[in-house]
Order: sequence, then structure tokens, then C-alpha cells
Amino acid sequence: TFHCLDFSDECNGQCSKELLDGMFMKGISWMYGVLATLLNVANIRRCIMKILKCENIRSLNNNAWVLLIGFGDLLIGIYLLTLSLFDLFYGDEFCELQADWRTGNVCS
Repeated sequence: TFHCLDFSDECNGQCSKELLDGMFMKGISWMYGVLATLLNVANIRRCIMKILKCENIRSLNNNAWVLLIGFGDLLIGIYLLTLSLFDLFYGDEFCELQADWRTGNVCS
């Protein structure tokens, strides 16, 4: 039996052989990656400008928290863009390359 849902047999004839399966998942990954990256860069810039102009500690504290949340969301957007780019370049060869990636020097 094949267990595609628990990802133990993802590289066989019955399960997906790509990083992102289907056009819907690829489109969503690209869309959220681009939007999260661009909008959070704008948000981080805005928060930095507000922090520089803060006059009280409460405002500084609130803007610092918003800045940290924006930075975390920016990292998620960068991750989604990286995943989408790797799917674009290595999507069809994922099963052949995954053993090399997982046992290479970078993952050691």
C-alpha cells in the first residue's frame, strides 16, 4: 500500500513527484509569496519611520511589536518565494535529487 498523505512514499507512481503539486498550489504559493514580501517590506519601512518619530514609550512599544510581526511575515514570504523558485527549477527532478539534498554537506 502507498501512503501519500503521510509523505513516507511521496516518490512513487501514485503520489506527487513535484515539490508543489498542481497549478492551484503553485499559483497560491507564488501569489502569497510575492504579496507577503512586497507588503511586509512596505510595512517594515512604515514602522521604522513611525518608530523614529515616536514621542512616548507606549507608541514605541506598539510599533516595535508591529515591526517584529512584519519581519516574521516577511520571512514567510521569502520562504514561499524560495519554495516556488525551487519548484520552478527542480520540480520535475525532485525525487531524483532529494537524496542528494538530504545527505549533502549543507544538511549535515
